[in-house]
Amino acid sequence: MTIYLTPNLSDEKIESLDLFDAFRYGEDLLDSRFPRDAARVLRKVVEAEPGNPAAWELLGRAHFAAAHLPLAEEAFRTLVELEPTSMWAQTALGLTLDRQSRHSEGAVHHRVAAAMGASERDATRVELVDRQAG
Repeated sequence: MTIYLTPNLSDEKIESLDLFDAFRYGEDLLDSRFPRDAARVLRKVVEAEPGNPAAWELLGRAHFAAAHLPLAEEAFRTLVELEPTSMWAQTALGLTLDRQSRHSEGAVHHRVAAAMGASERDATRVELVDRQAG
């Protein structure tokens, strides 16, 4: 479902959604470029299901898209804890740290992702950080 108009989300509406509908609605909001609203809806999902990696990933993406970088970092750190072998999670956390100008910290996660066989971009980011440090 594509949402064309700015959503009118009240706390009551969010509370009335069951978890599956909240997850899907958050996904639709993010796809429709309403990341702040998506994050509000998805917060309900991660609070109810704190061990759900898909919910943390979507919440992290919403916060990243909304430029809520400390919140995106928190979500992606939780995702990395839940799925330490996820190349995508390592890259997402690295990018979030990079976007906060914490390149040395981000390089650690890009390095892990590159070692797992993620895209060459992770290795390139590590090289840039190493080049600046050296």
